[in-house]
Amino acid sequence: MKKKLIYFLILLVTATSCEDFLNPSQGLVLPEENVPADEVELRSLSLGLYSLQQDLVEQIVMLGELRADLLVVTPNADPDLRELSNFQVTENNRYASPSKFYRLVAASNKLIRILEQTHPEVLDKNSAVSNSHRMYGEAVVLRSWAYFYAVRIFNEIPYIPESLNTIDEINDYVNTPGSYTDSVYINYTANGKDTYIVRDTTFTFTEKKFLNQDLMTRQCIKDIMNKVRVVGVDYSNKDKTNDATWNITVWNETALKAFLVQMYMHINNYTDALTILEPNFLRRSVDNVTDANIKYAIDSRFSGDKWSTIFSSIDGYEHIFTLQFQKTQASWQLNNLQYYFSNLAPNVYAVKPTQKSIRLWESQWKNYSINTTDPNKAFTVNQGTPGDFSRGFGRSFTYAKKGVPLTQTTVAYMLDLKARGFWDEVNDIMKDVDTVAYKYTIGKGAFDKNANFIVYRAPAMHLYAAEIFANRQYLDGNSNRHDISAAEDYIYTGDYISTYDSHAGTAGRAGFPLKFGKTVDRDRYYIFDPNNNQIIGYKDIPTTNDKQLYMEDIIMDERARELAFEGERFYDYIRIARRRQASGNNGIEWLAENISKTRPASERAAIKARLLDEKNWYLPFILK
Repeated sequence: MKKKLIYFLILLVTATSCEDFLNPSQGLVLPEENVPADEVELRSLSLGLYSLQQDLVEQIVMLGELRADLLVVTPNADPDLRELSNFQVTENNRYASPSKFYRLVAASNKLIRILEQTHPEVLDKNSAVSNSHRMYGEAVVLRSWAYFYAVRIFNEIPYIPESLNTIDEINDYVNTPGSYTDSVYINYTANGKDTYIVRDTTFTFTEKKFLNQDLMTRQCIKDIMNKVRVVGVDYSNKDKTNDATWNITVWNETALKAFLVQMYMHINNYTDALTILEPNFLRRSVDNVTDANIKYAIDSRFSGDKWSTIFSSIDGYEHIFTLQFQKTQASWQLNNLQYYFSNLAPNVYAVKPTQKSIRLWESQWKNYSINTTDPNKAFTVNQGTPGDFSRGFGRSFTYAKKGVPLTQTTVAYMLDLKARGFWDEVNDIMKDVDTVAYKYTIGKGAFDKNANFIVYRAPAMHLYAAEIFANRQYLDGNSNRHDISAAEDYIYTGDYISTYDSHAGTAGRAGFPLKFGKTVDRDRYYIFDPNNNQIIGYKDIPTTNDKQLYMEDIIMDERARELAFEGERFYDYIRIARRRQASGNNGIEWLAENISKTRPASERAAIKARLLDEKNWYLPFILK
């Protein structure tokens, strides 16, 4: 059994603090100035948790996107990336380890225990709220976030006792057979004004608590509901800097609500998800709507060319919680996203957008019209203009020909040639052209590796709402209860009760209002040729189940256009596949087919076979 010396209390936390605190006396009776009770020192510990959260970004993005249908490996990819893409991940794959998640769990446990011992008022629900309560809430939320993101990857993971607060202890706890004894736990007890006495305590754990996705998600929600009164320390006006972005780059009350929505959606708890969504993100019943009380409206603020500024800046009308990376001498906080995505040296260009993802943006059409006088012989009257240039080319992706980017004018011309059937000219333009994921390169130089990572932003909440309204019968078992029109509103038109007319929905603000001939609240939708927008067929959807399945496909396509490469794609598939499977709609086959067909033809059959076994959706939990 090993001693937990007092200086381990700040192990794993990389924030700066006073030199005396980082190198305290190792005696068991400590001068008060060495105990982490001062708000500045505690805030240093608290902010250190964000460094551990930042360390998870690359793993989250690669596991969430490269195993789905929007990214694929290039010949430059290393074996670890190839293993992710073909669902044959080996134990030593750098993305397969849960250790970084549990480092964050350990450090959060550490701060939780310090605050409970030095500021016991955090446990008193009737105490006046202070920054101690805010930091306590922050640590509980960060721990829950680490658990939730990990369990979606590994399917079943251990829930760690709060007294274990180093990664070595957690490793021992997980890997020791039988019961586990945790000895010499440091317990702060006030001893007059100047000292704290450390008392020895021994904990023995006879049963280890491994939880599956649903149980862990519910445990995280329970922890937040029981322990968190408030989250987020407001230092935005510290030293009169008036930094409006500060409270977006740390956990805040709205970010916590977004996280709860994400967890409720994962377990299909639409009632509680909608209870949070409506007053905080949707504003469905607000009278006299203005900019001030519809902060997260999807409107013209980020329409057209302005959409790309979402990724080159931080804006409180779009961003809910963003992990900020800074390439400065003070912080030097970087990530490898651009390194793997960009084709500009010295980056390696290891992954790229699939043809499916490109087609999703390029198959969008503006200003077209159709004739459905004879529903069985409907036809396109006016072809319209192709391409989602708000979110697609030049924003989420770009084309490069022998390393040189194509211009938007060239791409628009190429799409027009496709629409007119001039395929020889199209092939001349596109010969030797490859696709490049561009979202994390916007506003960056070739040597930069400091693109921000947006954890939550407004459109994700609106698309969750669309998903709920499309599937409302799951709320009460009533097979007739759904609201497809409301689901469509969140995508195409917005849904606010006011005369304020710039609400547009996620597709609407990109310039694509409700699609003629593709609406879901009908008994038929038409199938369009993606190259020329001509109607080439139709499908009848007379039942509620038919409409819901089609609407889910519409939502998945829209999530791809709006949220591509942001780390959630594979888990969107898992969430919807599990729901479909539970309702008898063969969600496993749906997931396997959609993902496998984006892989090279020679690999599709084998990858589909692996995905038909749900166990291959998850990585084995091996903590070492």
